[in-house]
Amino acid sequence: MTSVNSTAWESLVNRLKSLKSFRLHTGNINNYVELKMKRFKSSSEELVACLDVQFSNLNENVKVSDNGTLLLSSKDAAITHDRDDLKITLKVFLNEFSINEVDSSIVAIFDELKVDSIEQLIIDFPHSGDDEVDNVWLEKVLTVWKELEKLVSNGKVISIGVADFNLKALKMLVDKADVKPCVNHFSIDGCCVVPPELQSYAAENDIQLLTHNDPHPFPLREVFQTICTLNKDAPVCREIFTPTWAARYSVWIRRRSIMAAKGYIVQFQSTE
Repeated sequence: MTSVNSTAWESLVNRLKSLKSFRLHTGNINNYVELKMKRFKSSSEELVACLDVQFSNLNENVKVSDNGTLLLSSKDAAITHDRDDLKITLKVFLNEFSINEVDSSIVAIFDELKVDSIEQLIIDFPHSGDDEVDNVWLEKVLTVWKELEKLVSNGKVISIGVADFNLKALKMLVDKADVKPCVNHFSIDGCCVVPPELQSYAAENDIQLLTHNDPHPFPLREVFQTICTLNKDAPVCREIFTPTWAARYSVWIRRRSIMAAKGYIVQFQSTE
């Protein structure tokens, strides 16, 4: 990381300290050629690289909006294409089984992209293996899922999906849910293909299997510890705030398979 503007950081820290929470928004990272042209091993590596670039070039005029959003990009994130031509996907990485975190992420994406609905919402629930997939775990998932179904019924979200559900977990959810998951975002890290049994079950139940390179669980704290080693003057490194959830959005132009925008939003809570 190159040297940072200490005056800009000090001004920003003073403004953030008066808040109980704030959202950090990268803006559209497709605007950064050095990021767009590089292949990253994981999305967390991509986020670190993005923040590295943005923190190194922090503008003295960077603003924290009235809704508590710190937009690190100099460009507005609002969609300029005709809304009917776009497909917006939001993936939320939950640290706990909290519908409040999901609601906050929905509010954030609506605020930042200036929209009132999204086409697809994918939830990365907390779980790490077969041993944790039991009825207790399922009840926690269903508590959140029932609220997600309301987002579908009121039109804020068109479809909902999950991430890294193995065959057992997916069957348990499908058997209990009123609105079935449309997508299982599945990591093939450590193997080369999605298990055949999972492929068959997904096909039988009209569940799309999409692969990804997102770490599970998403290492939010580690991401910002990495930033701290690069820049100890950053406000997130002064133990004033701690990250609570992260979300990544992508905006696709329908019928052309062109990604118009991609960005990350991270929520921070005050530790004081």
